[in-house]
Order: sequence, then structure tokens, then C-alpha cells
Amino acid sequence: MSRLYGDKENIDSNWVKDFFNERAKKDVDSDLSIVLFQDKENSEQRHLEEKKIFHKYIDVSGKKVFEFGCGIGRWAEALHDKCESYLGIDFSENLLDIAKRTYADKENCHFQFMSATDIKIDELLVKPPFDVFITSGFLLYLNDDDLKIIVDNMNLLGSEDKKVFIMEPTSCMDSRLTLKDFYSEGLEVDYSAIYRTKDEYLEFFEPLNYNSLIVDTIFDDLSDHSETDYKFFVME
Repeated sequence: MSRLYGDKENIDSNWVKDFFNERAKKDVDSDLSIVLFQDKENSEQRHLEEKKIFHKYIDVSGKKVFEFGCGIGRWAEALHDKCESYLGIDFSENLLDIAKRTYADKENCHFQFMSATDIKIDELLVKPPFDVFITSGFLLYLNDDDLKIIVDNMNLLGSEDKKVFIMEPTSCMDSRLTLKDFYSEGLEVDYSAIYRTKDEYLEFFEPLNYNSLIVDTIFDDLSDHSETDYKFFVME
């Protein structure tokens, strides 16, 4: 059980996959609670606020959207009636089963079992280039080398004027916080995640060569942790 400050320690990707496959089986108030780790009311509030922020800055009308780590597909609910197409990938089979079942009637929404760090371009259900990329509560489960791969994949799969929307828990201290096999009383399980600082994320995002950047802190009323907060990044 470790709580590491500043150290660049890797977490186990197999643990991440197993953790979310087990989460998908949890008896919780709503599907949102599976991936947002809060009760139904707070999960719905957070999802609603994320949608408002996204639509404030990004118009997906007629656009092709790609989501890394789509989980239960909650962003399909927010975008299906506006975008040309949505493709979400994830390596948790159980979460994808929920997404496919929930949005089976949305013909422009597609969910695919695939690792975000090992994308088979020729096998994608929607062909690139993509206009908009989304990650939400996903990058904290990636080690640094894998995060670099995600950024490279955005450049590889994206259109020339792509937009990127990222929502992540971050460290609000001077250095990152890594939880490695740390017992979470709320989740009742050993938990692993990397809470990077805003500046660390911005350094990773530099290869995206964006022309504009918006960063802000949100969900102050939903966070009860003094060392972490939620931030969103919009790049285009």
C-alpha cells in the first residue's frame, strides 16, 4: 500500500483492466456511478456539468468524435444527436457491454474493444481522420510512456484542425501524487492512479501543437480531497 509524492512510479495496467471489469458488475444506483465513483445524484451532477463545459467550447455538428477509454459510453449520450459519428474504445469488455446495450439504438455510435495504446487503424469501426478527441477520467490510469502514445495517436488519427477535450483529476500540489495498491475506503478495494500536476499534463500535450488552450478547475463542490482537484483542458 503506497501513497507516493513526486516519484514517477508505474502502475499495473492489468490491475486497471481488472478493476473496471469488476466495477461493471457492482450493484450501484446508476451506471454513471460505476465510472464516476459517486452516488447517483453527484454522478449525474458531474456528468451534466461536464456536458455543459464541453458544449460551451466545442461544436460537434457534422464532426467525427473519438473517445479514448469510453467506459460505459456516457459521452455517446451527450453527443449522438449532434455529431456525424462517435467511436469509443476501451479495453474493459464488461464496461463496453454496458455501452453497447445502452446505446444499441444509436446508429452513429460505435463501441470497440481495443487498447488505447495499441490501436489497429485498419480495424477501427469508424475510419479516421477524427475531428474531436475526448478523454475523461482516463489518463490518470496511464503510465507516462503510455500517455505519450495517446498524444501520438491523436496526431496520427486527427484531422488537421482537430480539437481535444480532456477532463482529469489532477494533483493540486507542487508534484504528482501516485496511489499504488492503496486501499480506498470509499471503493473498498486497493486502488491505483496517477494524479499529475497541470504543468505535467501541459508538457505531455505540447506535441499536439495546439493554437489555443483553455484550462480551468471545476467540481470544487464535488471533491472532498485536499490534495487533488478536477481540471479540464480544451485544445485546438
